[in-house]
Amino acid sequence: GKVTEVITQNVDGLHQKAGVPDDRVIEIHGNSNYASCLDCGKRYELEEVRAVFLPDEQVPYCSECGGMIKTATISFGQAMPEAEMMRAHQAVLNCDLLLAMGSSMTVYPAAGFPQLARKNGARLVLINNEPTDLDPWCDLVLHRPIGVTLSAALD
Repeated sequence: GKVTEVITQNVDGLHQKAGVPDDRVIEIHGNSNYASCLDCGKRYELEEVRAVFLPDEQVPYCSECGGMIKTATISFGQAMPEAEMMRAHQAVLNCDLLLAMGSSMTVYPAAGFPQLARKNGARLVLINNEPTDLDPWCDLVLHRPIGVTLSAALD
């Protein structure tokens, strides 16, 4: 087996910085390292946005459609990104093993992915410091720090 996708709620881009190819990372809560238009989705580098915003705190608008530009993260009340959610859903349906790591498993819709994988025949492994409501669904639960656990597994 191999890791085919990493589904993350993190917005910091650290998975890519750690070497996971960008096309394998599904960022369901977006990415704080760039900005995008809320209407058409055009991507902007943060330096561009700061150049417009910082001098007089004017909201930047898209050069393509005139929509408002904001950091490319999902805010409360904002719809989840449809393409990423579809990719994540498909990845969950296709996996034979799902590793859930470092999550309280309380933020939906991501918290529902492990149960969907399990119902579709996948094995579940949870690595988290604290117990979660997902624990009874899992084939293996490790209440330990992720770094320590993964380092030991690689040794």
